[in-house]
Order: sequence, then structure tokens, then C-alpha cells
Amino acid sequence: MGKVTVITGGTSGIGRGIAERILKDSGAEDRIFVTYGHDQKKAEEFLNDLPGEKRSQVILMKADMSSYEEMLKFVAKLKAQTDHIDWLVSNAGVSTYEKYENYTFEEWTSIVNTNLSVPVFMIQELRPMLVKGGSVLFTGSYAGQQAYSSSLVYGVTKAAIHFLTKSLVKEFEPKGITVNAIAPGFIETPWHQARTQESYDRINKKIALHRFGTVEEVADMAFAVLSNGYMNGSVVDIHGGYDYY
Repeated sequence: MGKVTVITGGTSGIGRGIAERILKDSGAEDRIFVTYGHDQKKAEEFLNDLPGEKRSQVILMKADMSSYEEMLKFVAKLKAQTDHIDWLVSNAGVSTYEKYENYTFEEWTSIVNTNLSVPVFMIQELRPMLVKGGSVLFTGSYAGQQAYSSSLVYGVTKAAIHFLTKSLVKEFEPKGITVNAIAPGFIETPWHQARTQESYDRINKKIALHRFGTVEEVADMAFAVLSNGYMNGSVVDIHGGYDYY
């Protein structure tokens, strides 16, 4: 019986990097279910960029993770295709650069739903499918450890994810399932494509390594956490030494 991994938001950025890293060490019998929200073209690019022998191991699934109802539809489709999950990676997330004074209740609610509320209930739904000794990994953020000025709502949801990580440890204890999170700092992803050089320079001055991290560095960390059977209830920072000096 091959290993089954489920990763939400896995066709771009950090999610894609984690999916590719898991596939790199996967066996022919292993399968990975990868969700995407709306960008069919980006999902197909992810699949086509994979080595030929790995493509058959990937099952792409469209799932709007801002919607509780759409999440339930995704779960139903997933249950029809597999009877167990070894690794569950909750990665889908959104943000906004809108200033706090301009927030609307609808925008706040949409981001909280996507980053926190829907993942909570997705994991509740998938909990019975997780095998003994399995692993749950959340993509948190260093913005949930230290307040950034760029997005209040994003930081609040990620802080909640970090606390959720620790809180779920007891819930999954009976089956020996580990629950951890990674907390990346500034990582070079498509989110930053519109950033000016001045913005890069200003942020890099605050990072001891004076550069943004790479998706591959975060993916390696995620894979190490998923593979470590004794790491449990941890939130692992990976930020290059942000504000450490």
C-alpha cells in the first residue's frame, strides 16, 4: 500500500515546492492529491513540469478553500479515491495588502475562512482517514510570530494556525499522529512579483542573511518535519534571521 499525501494549494509557491519535494522521494506506488483554487492553467503547468514518471502519481483536484461547502465537496471526492491519508499538508492561504482602516467585513471574513476556519473543518473531516503514525503539517508564517505592517489579517490568521497546531496535538494523540507547522519569513514566491527593488532592499536590511528565502529551502524544511516521527506540536521558523540583529 503506497503512501498517500494530500496538500492544499499545492500548484504554486511554497505549496508547489512542498509537493515537488515529496514527489522527489516518493515511490511508484505513492500518490499525492494536490488541490488548486481557480487557476487551471497554473495547475496544468505544475503537472506538465514534473518528470514524466512522476505525473501519474499526482491527482489534481479543484477546491475553493474559502468555502465550507466547496471543501466538503472536495472531501467527498477525495474519500471516493482513497481510503487513507499518511501526510496531510494544509497550505492554501490568501492575504491582502489593503490597509486596516480600509478593511471590509466581507474581505476579513473571506481571508479568515480560507486561512483558518475552512482548514479546521477540513482536518476534522479527514481525521478518520489519517493512519496511525501519520502527520499533519500547517503552513504558518513568521507574520504570525511577529507583527508585520503589511497585512494585519494575514498575521492574525497565521498566529491562530500556530496555536491550532499545538492545540491539535492532544486531539490526535490516540493514533500517534503528529501535528506541526512551519513559519516561513520572506520567501521568493509569486506573491512578491510586484515588489519594487526599494522594497526588497528595505526588507533585506532586516534579515541577517540579507536575502529572501527560496521555495526549495522551505520545502526541504517541510519535508524534514513531515518525516520526523518525534517532532510534535512544533512551529518551526525559517526566516533567515529576520530582526535578529
